Amino acid sequence: MHILIDIGNSTIVVAIANREGNITNTWRFKTRKEETVSFFRYELKQGLRKYGVELSDVASVTISSVVPEVDDDIAQAINDLTGIVPHFFSIEDAQGLMTIDIESPSQLGKDRLADALGAVTCYGAPAIIIDFGTATTFGVVDEHRSFKGGLIIPGVKTSLNALSQRASQLPSIHLEKPKNLVGRNTLECMQSGILYGTASMVDGLIDKLLPTFSEPVHIVATGGMAKEIVPLCHHQIEYDKYLLFKGLFKATH
Repeated sequence: MHILIDIGNSTIVVAIANREGNITNTWRFKTRKEETVSFFRYELKQGLRKYGVELSDVASVTISSVVPEVDDDIAQAINDLTGIVPHFFSIEDAQGLMTIDIESPSQLGKDRLADALGAVTCYGAPAIIIDFGTATTFGVVDEHRSFKGGLIIPGVKTSLNALSQRASQLPSIHLEKPKNLVGRNTLECMQSGILYGTASMVDGLIDKLLPTFSEPVHIVATGGMAKEIVPLCHHQIEYDKYLLFKGLFKATH
């Protein structure tokens, strides 16, 4: 078994992969910068126990992190449990699979890089990669498997939280597709505005990006809100829940 970990700004997602790289199980817990090694050790141990993973069966641990404040504690927790020193995914891991053609490669989020690797190795290039996380990010890879850059936009829930906090008469809501495009009450208005508004933004940005390619483009989406947004888009978008983990596995095995 191989353990793949995505440390994001809001949550940490742990995936278990078999020797072929197929994801068999995942679990998540909140990213808490103030916590100690014992917290991360407990959360990891609980997940491994739940899915029947013997610690002796763990062959490797690979981590993609955009929250360096918790990296040392996570690494120590993993080492305490398995005796394995985890590998932190880096730009160097992408060499041979993809080139990075941006002004400051060191600033590229490891999650965006892993997403792009998953897209080009599993679906092909050129590609547009959309990740609906704390931020909604676009990644662009050309036909030569060169990562050219992208866009970063406030995420769906980030935008919704900001709206609820700033507007005193707008409540916190659960996001689901509303019955009506034109909302008949405040709840529907907010749901429709966030979901259809995001889908329209995604379609609009894809429309602007497509003319920059000379070949047919693979469009792949992932992230927590992708399953809600993708069906509302006009463009044909492939949804892949495990895209980041596939990229991590391809780059390091």
